Amino acid sequence: MKRTRQRLSRYWDRVVLKTIPPYAKFRKMESEIKEHFSFVGWMSKRILFPLIIFYVVISLVLNINIFGPLFVMLVVFLYSNFLPDTDFLIKKTRSRDKESLWYERYSLLFFAPIIIYYVIAGRARPLYSNKERCFHNLKTVLIYGGFLFIVGSVFWVENIKIVMLSIFGMLGFAFHLVVDKKLKLE
Repeated sequence: MKRTRQRLSRYWDRVVLKTIPPYAKFRKMESEIKEHFSFVGWMSKRILFPLIIFYVVISLVLNINIFGPLFVMLVVFLYSNFLPDTDFLIKKTRSRDKESLWYERYSLLFFAPIIIYYVIAGRARPLYSNKERCFHNLKTVLIYGGFLFIVGSVFWVENIKIVMLSIFGMLGFAFHLVVDKKLKLE
C-alpha cells in the first residue's frame, strides 16, 4: 500500500500537476480526502442512515423497488461530497472581461469527470471567476440539487426516487461545505 501511494504521488506531482494549479499537490488532495471521509462516517450515523431507513419504509408502503436507485444515490452522495473542490480549477481574476460565463463554470460542476479529463489532456481552456472557491456556497448546493432533480426525472418516473436523488446529492455537497466551515451545523 505504501509503494502504491508513493507511485500515485509521483504520478500526480509530475504529470497531473503540470496541468492544474500548483497548490493542488498530492499531499493536499490526500489530506482533503481523509478529512472528508472521517466526517462522512460521523454524519452517516446521524443523518444518512435514518434517511435511508425512511426511504426504505416509504418504498415498502408505496410498493416501489428502490435498492438499485438507493445504490446510485449512495454513489451520488459520496461523489457530491468531493464535488465542491473541483472549483480549484477555476482561477480567480479581478477583470470582469476575463471572467468565464456562468454556464461554463457550472458545466464544470455538472460534468466534472469529463471536464477534468479535458483539463488533464490539455484540451480545455481555463475558467475564471471573480470569487475564490466559487462552488463553496449554499446557492451552488441548490443549483446542484436542481440539476440532480432533472437527471432523476430522466431516469425515473417515481417522484420519491427523483426527490431522494436530489436530497442525497445536496446532503453530500452540504456535508463538504460543513467540513470546510462554509456552512454551520447547529
